[in-house]
Amino acid sequence: MKKLLLLFISISFLTSCVSNKKIVYLQGDTEHEVYNLQHKIFKTQVNDILLIKISSKNKELTNFFNALSPDQLNPNNNINTNPYLSGYRINAKGNIRLPYLGEMNVLGYSINEIRILIEKELSKYIQNSESFYVDVKSAGIKYTVIGEITKPGTNYLLQYEANIVDAIANSGDITQYGNRTNVEVIRQETDGLKKYEVDLTDIDVFKAKAFLLQNNDIINIKPIKQKPIGLGTTGLSVFNTILSTFTVAVTTYLFVNSL
Repeated sequence: MKKLLLLFISISFLTSCVSNKKIVYLQGDTEHEVYNLQHKIFKTQVNDILLIKISSKNKELTNFFNALSPDQLNPNNNINTNPYLSGYRINAKGNIRLPYLGEMNVLGYSINEIRILIEKELSKYIQNSESFYVDVKSAGIKYTVIGEITKPGTNYLLQYEANIVDAIANSGDITQYGNRTNVEVIRQETDGLKKYEVDLTDIDVFKAKAFLLQNNDIINIKPIKQKPIGLGTTGLSVFNTILSTFTVAVTTYLFVNSL
């Protein structure tokens, strides 16, 4: 019986719970270092959604080139238009189809390059280029988060630039069983899929290449070792697990020796 007790005491010491260093985000001293985020100029991908608007004092000119939104088609419709329904999707060939301008390849272009391209095409129809204004925006950033996250699935951030912290916060945060020190970001690059590892507990994550999100990123939150083992993440949960196991073992031992 004493040997059994010593065994379980040894297990309790050998089994470590998750320390704060593996839970707390963005640890480190920033007093003597300034982190300058590298604002990247992202290139478009297949299935990206673009919001394109052409403005002019001449309403006839504006209505001629602008796509009609669902609200314009139905003036009595008071429902807000979803940009993912009314925007221009880049198809598998890298093209968008603009009213009267037709098919236009924009795959791998920046937002500014697309604006210049549309202005160039418009100038073929309008002699005075100062009579119109072209505005091109991204409809937002789509990302998918899986694994140990409160709200897994595909989400959208309606902003031009976002980072991995924004995505995780928007998805309800990582669960207590999630590994914050080794978060995987799977990204479509020009030469194929690439996987990056990000440590969200380290302040140096601001320097990571995958810190800023790209459209269609997949974020994989892997579980910590304590979950598959089933011992818990806190000292109390580990103790309760060991105590319950020890109680069952003692009860079984006493029952067997009473026969």
